[in-house]
Amino acid sequence: MFEKILVPVAYGERREELKKAGKLLKGLGASSISLYHVNEPGSFFRGTDLSWLTLLAEALEEVGLTVEVKTGGGHIASAIAEAALLEGADGIYMKAKRRWHIETMLLGSISRDLLRLADTPVFVHKARPRLPDDEMEPEPGNLNVLYATDLDEASARPLPYVMKFRGAWCHVLHVRRRMADPATEQTRRKAVDGELQMVAEELRQYYEHVTFEARIGDPATEVLHVSDRIGMDVVVLGRKKPAFFSAPMGATAERIVTGSKASILLVPQSGDHNDS
Repeated sequence: MFEKILVPVAYGERREELKKAGKLLKGLGASSISLYHVNEPGSFFRGTDLSWLTLLAEALEEVGLTVEVKTGGGHIASAIAEAALLEGADGIYMKAKRRWHIETMLLGSISRDLLRLADTPVFVHKARPRLPDDEMEPEPGNLNVLYATDLDEASARPLPYVMKFRGAWCHVLHVRRRMADPATEQTRRKAVDGELQMVAEELRQYYEHVTFEARIGDPATEVLHVSDRIGMDVVVLGRKKPAFFSAPMGATAERIVTGSKASILLVPQSGDHNDS
């Protein structure tokens, strides 16, 4: 499921940092990397020697990954999203707090557009999990993963990706609003607990430890609070179909991606932007 990953790169990318990322991706099951650079219209670096891309590819090959180098043009986010589909990538890897042609940073306009446009999962790598030192191999099996679910179709789609992490601990979290009256609230609470129990059972063979909880409140606030409180490495959530162009990921997903200290795997609902 993570076998082929598209990694967008900009001029000035650090070879050793990319090599570390390659080690992490390989540990998660990646065997092939599509290294992709977009020649942005009007960029100072447009049309310059692209031999630096070959050096980046060599860094990833040193970790045992198969690498192909691709370039494109036009609107950066659209080009990346389209390339991921055409290349048959299982996901897109993005390192947080990196610059795109010196002008924008995550989550700047390019990254926001990509998270809205991509029809493939996007892994936004933040401070956690920490990249290994050069001499160390990453240990994805030690990852703590928070799976945030609404218990609907959109949030069920990430479940196979949650299984793929095969970490030390998976915490399944459901956040909802309080029901109108006590009787309805009690009935809903029992139903939610039952559904969470079934999800947890599906995950037990992939993790050493699986827990779950249901909370009442604002979804983004609660996800960020729980993730930070228990120090999760990765937060996995689904992206619902946007209702309007002006709401790129939906308020909840956008707040979580922007505010989380943990890395984020955002899995779009099939056909997201084509249906919106």
